[in-house]
Amino acid sequence: MEKNLFSEEYEKIEVPKEDVIRAIKKGVKRANLANKPRKKRVIVFSAAAAAAIFISSGFMFPTMSNVLAGMPLVGHLFRDLVGENLASQKLITQLNEKASYGGIDVAITSAYYDGAVIGVTFDVKGSVEADEEGRLAGFYEIFDGDKSIAETKEIVLIEPVEKGFNGHIQLSYPKTSLPADTTFPIEFLSIGEKKGSWRFNVPIKQLPFEKVTINKVSMKDDFEVRIDSIINGKASTAINYTAIYPRKGKHDQIRMELKDDKGNPIHPISSSSLERRQTGDQMMVKGRTNILQPLKGKTGFVEIHPQVAISEPNQFVLLDEKTPTLIKSHRQNLSVMVEKMTVKDKRFTVDFQVNNGDKRDRGFMFFHDFARNDVTLVKESRKEIYEKPIKHTIITLDKKKLRFRSTFDISNLGEFHPDQFVVRVSVNSLAMNMPLELDPVKIEIE
Repeated sequence: MEKNLFSEEYEKIEVPKEDVIRAIKKGVKRANLANKPRKKRVIVFSAAAAAAIFISSGFMFPTMSNVLAGMPLVGHLFRDLVGENLASQKLITQLNEKASYGGIDVAITSAYYDGAVIGVTFDVKGSVEADEEGRLAGFYEIFDGDKSIAETKEIVLIEPVEKGFNGHIQLSYPKTSLPADTTFPIEFLSIGEKKGSWRFNVPIKQLPFEKVTINKVSMKDDFEVRIDSIINGKASTAINYTAIYPRKGKHDQIRMELKDDKGNPIHPISSSSLERRQTGDQMMVKGRTNILQPLKGKTGFVEIHPQVAISEPNQFVLLDEKTPTLIKSHRQNLSVMVEKMTVKDKRFTVDFQVNNGDKRDRGFMFFHDFARNDVTLVKESRKEIYEKPIKHTIITLDKKKLRFRSTFDISNLGEFHPDQFVVRVSVNSLAMNMPLELDPVKIEIE
């Protein structure tokens, strides 16, 4: 059984957090300006943004929500909608739990558990140093690092208010049921640049909810997703599922696209892995998809379109390798053809074609972003480490055929030895944004 996979890998990765957050914000802003409404909306994860997986872990989604909260057009989707709804019903437990360390005071101000979602709000005061936009990043651990829980560490952005800062944490409860009287252990390990310990055992009051057992299955190829149950809370909804797929896909991600009885999209805030284990040649994952609104009374049924984002390893091309050379996905029909590589006048240039020119249902900017961020020149000794990319430019050689040219400035690398560098092709960036779509499943709500 794999436990804390994310945490183990996170500790190994050197990630410039500010650069990653800046890249995410820049990418979302560009998407807001460039994307027109279309049949399917796609969020593109470049290699840089994919490194930001440390921000949004397996069963929680607070940090990404806070990153996006400050952005126009999308920020409203990531507010604490459950908390606002419950507050309007006067169902939130008001608290005043405080902890101090190194001149910084943290106070837990409220908490709730809606049958699917735990929410905690907190205030920060004292000698803190905000970033250039006036915000803080906090790093915390939950559930005392319980090894039976998929992920226990997270980052959250803390927003400025009139007399300090405040933030909210929102996550799935990772077990099947919450004891009647329990506490939610949380410890802040850093606030801004200040490391320390601000520890709480937050009392959580479980609100009434309804759990309806369901047994419907969606299948395709070697993948099976079974919808187990739906939780109808006072202000949120959760769909519990079990996914079974080949062991070689242990890093695959299950996603859910949802529609109501009129065909309108329902926006889930996260798909959370509650348990994963290996059984023979198969992986079994029990997960939960959270929706920050009650569905009961608003739609007669939900149509669920399960998707599997199939993981792919990085692939590499030696600079003296004969071209053209084809980089292919191991598990699906995705490819990058490296057509030509040259070193001249302190410049390294690589010409390549993506997916044989097949856009499928994606727009050109999807592939342009991939070309800019995911076909890169890297040191062979550090080829699996995310670092700030070598400065380069990207031009389109043939828009229709998805042919591009990247030119890397190698003038600041000292004496350039081609045998010390490789071209890294992050096929995973394509794969994760072109998920395998399983057959839809319809579940009744009423």
